[in-house]
Amino acid sequence: MVKALCAGFAAIWLSLAGSAQAINHAGVEIAPFVRVEGQSRPWPLVGSALVHRSFIPFYGLAMHAPSHALSEGDISKGLMPLRITLVWYANSLPKDQVVDHFRKLFWQTTSEQTRRSIGNRLDKFLAVLPAAVRGQTIIFDYSPDGGMIVTVQGGGRGHFAGIDFNRGLLSMWLGPKADETVRKKLTTLPEHE
Repeated sequence: MVKALCAGFAAIWLSLAGSAQAINHAGVEIAPFVRVEGQSRPWPLVGSALVHRSFIPFYGLAMHAPSHALSEGDISKGLMPLRITLVWYANSLPKDQVVDHFRKLFWQTTSEQTRRSIGNRLDKFLAVLPAAVRGQTIIFDYSPDGGMIVTVQGGGRGHFAGIDFNRGLLSMWLGPKADETVRKKLTTLPEHE
């Protein structure tokens, strides 16, 4: 009986994995499933969005999370682990413009109380970010217990603890003041033609 159940679950898993498709942001393929350190099961892609600047794709976002993440409530509250992969579409962008974008986005999507409570963690986050080039990735790995690990392809890495700060980071794309289209697309499975 147990073997039959295991075989059934394996068949379901393989059919889901076989039907899932990768997505592409600026020439970077985003896998339909990712393995995250410390997690027993691969996480599926739960959504993908483009962030535009002056109607031109600025960067793409892809979010992976445990399969139950979206059904268990508001993912922007920082109570669910997730991974957001950012891929730059901009051909090149100096560091000061990258920093300016994220500082403004953080301020637009967080409350004054949140900004007061985070101390200098926003500046530490911004210091990790380099100048951007097309196809470069930044991975945001979040765990409610461990905080946020930000990894820049070919560069810096930072660890950021504290629920207020991490809710602020997540709110840039998932919070109530985030761009509604981006928020909806990150929390909706991508459609494939």
